[in-house]
Amino acid sequence: MVSMYNNGEGFIAYSSYYIFFSTVLAYHFIRVFESCECTFKAVFAYLKKQPIEVLSIGVIAFLGTSFFGYKIGFNALWILIPSAFLTFWYAVPLFKYKGEKISLRNYPTAKMLSIALVWAMVTVLFPMQDYLSETRIWIEFVQRFFLIIAVAIPFDIRDLNKDESHLKTLPQQIGISKAKKVGVQFLVLFFIFSFLKFPLTANTVVTELIIFILSLLLLVKTKPIQSKYYTAFWVESIPIIWWLLLLNFR
Repeated sequence: MVSMYNNGEGFIAYSSYYIFFSTVLAYHFIRVFESCECTFKAVFAYLKKQPIEVLSIGVIAFLGTSFFGYKIGFNALWILIPSAFLTFWYAVPLFKYKGEKISLRNYPTAKMLSIALVWAMVTVLFPMQDYLSETRIWIEFVQRFFLIIAVAIPFDIRDLNKDESHLKTLPQQIGISKAKKVGVQFLVLFFIFSFLKFPLTANTVVTELIIFILSLLLLVKTKPIQSKYYTAFWVESIPIIWWLLLLNFR
């Protein structure tokens, strides 16, 4: 929705609802495959143990994704094929390397890049696919990619004491301080790219400046041990705050 407002498109109901339900479905799918072996027997056994509320969320997400996907039509959904593939590969080990099945979630750099790519594709290229010939859309795509990488780092810092050493996340490899510096660099790039989008509007610059400052503060203040709501609520709420700012400035 942020991309729609940034480019003067307003609220496109079907696309927004599809993104919402498909995101819930993707998270539900990943959660299932992270919690059991990747076999249909293991998946069904896992699902049988889940509370009815959890199963209901998955069913509602599937039905919502199917309904709004049908309303949108395949001609508009084709652009999401790469993101669907990356999401599937994130949870399910599709390929083998040196005799070992691999999924993206087990390779931190690939994991971070895939998450950023998927979110950038879903939140920029999908809703703005009728304008892919315009340079500003691709600038916003790269800009969103930078932001997602930066705000993903607090989650790796949060899990530093829980992640196994072989995962080699960014904080594990270079330390918390240097990982934060990498995040700051990506945030600076995010804000610089604001001035490359034409026509340039004061509302866009101001809102993205606020998001830049907020993301920067949250990144710098992140610690391995702090309230579970710090990342799960405050960092996760950055897109919502961004959207509310755009609504306020319209």
